[in-house]
Amino acid sequence: MLPRLAYLPAALALASLASAQEFNIDFNTAAGSPSASYGAAAGQPGTWNSVPAVVSTTAVAPTPLVNTAGATTTVGVRLQAGGAFSSGYNGFGNWNWDNPSTTGDDGALMDDIVDVGGGYPTGPVSQVRVRINGLATKLYDIYTYSFAPDNYLPGNGGSPWQTNVEVIGSADGVQSVGALDWPAAGHTHLETYAKHTVLVTAGTPLDIFVTAGTPNLGFGSLNGIQIVESVPPPVNFCTSGTSTNGCAPLLAASVNPNVALNNNCLLSVANLEGQKTGLIFYGINNTSFVPQAWGSGSSFLCVKAPTQRTITLPTGGIAGLCDGSMLLDFGAYQLANPGALGQPFAAGNKVYAQAWYRDPPAPKTTNLSNGVELTFVP
Repeated sequence: MLPRLAYLPAALALASLASAQEFNIDFNTAAGSPSASYGAAAGQPGTWNSVPAVVSTTAVAPTPLVNTAGATTTVGVRLQAGGAFSSGYNGFGNWNWDNPSTTGDDGALMDDIVDVGGGYPTGPVSQVRVRINGLATKLYDIYTYSFAPDNYLPGNGGSPWQTNVEVIGSADGVQSVGALDWPAAGHTHLETYAKHTVLVTAGTPLDIFVTAGTPNLGFGSLNGIQIVESVPPPVNFCTSGTSTNGCAPLLAASVNPNVALNNNCLLSVANLEGQKTGLIFYGINNTSFVPQAWGSGSSFLCVKAPTQRTITLPTGGIAGLCDGSMLLDFGAYQLANPGALGQPFAAGNKVYAQAWYRDPPAPKTTNLSNGVELTFVP
């Protein structure tokens, strides 16, 4: 066989508030398990699950997981052989190496691994599938730690072991991790971990494929996984036009809408022309759309057709001043208009909104705000 070369109380308080759908997993505990104060690259402290690096070629029962607060859940994980195993190279099992640059919790997570194995130097590529069952319908950030603790250390020939990580259903694609020794700055994307965002649907397993990668085909590594609920905030985009009285309105959203349409997603427009009327409109697909000039004025159309107008609103304020505003409860509008564009919305769907308002002296007698991108959450 070839050789494979004073925060704790606050952290625990954070862990006690953690969602039931957030998890820290440490595969193989030969180097110990991280403490509850350790957030790793995700910055997520809490209980770490210690899961044996036992890879099966059959659908064995999953290992049950506790969440970051230490509470029992119905979520489980199992490791399965997902490719052609080249026997004789210590693949598909526990393996550890004491990297002198990793200490404390870093060493506990990173110095013991699932040895993905592989066809070093020219044999068939090996692969492990991590299957996680029981997750709720949510958008998640998945941190997959795939650092080889023996990289560039004496005894392994200086080989830069590298691992490819793919999360099925994520648009982030295959990410190659490793090929370097432990970074001086600590956890670093694509050096110690891969990060994928993925929408999981309840009843559908989350599959993560970990494959021995280039520059050598052998010896992929899997140290652990963190599952973090991802709730991206609303994102402003495009630019507001300036009205004839010098007003540059700002459209913003309080939160992303949820699929039940009941979480008070408020769209607000400030700095509008006083004593005018306007409305907020939206589209559902801005792919490849380039903002278009709104006549010969300073506004741009930021939202791709087809679009949906919402209700007409007065701006209030004082004529000639920029103290006008508009407010729309996006969820309430959708509930009152079940035939509106995009319904029914599902988690992960996007909406692109913009405000329109009257400005009679302007080239098109109207002007537009900036845009805001919303992502539906479960």
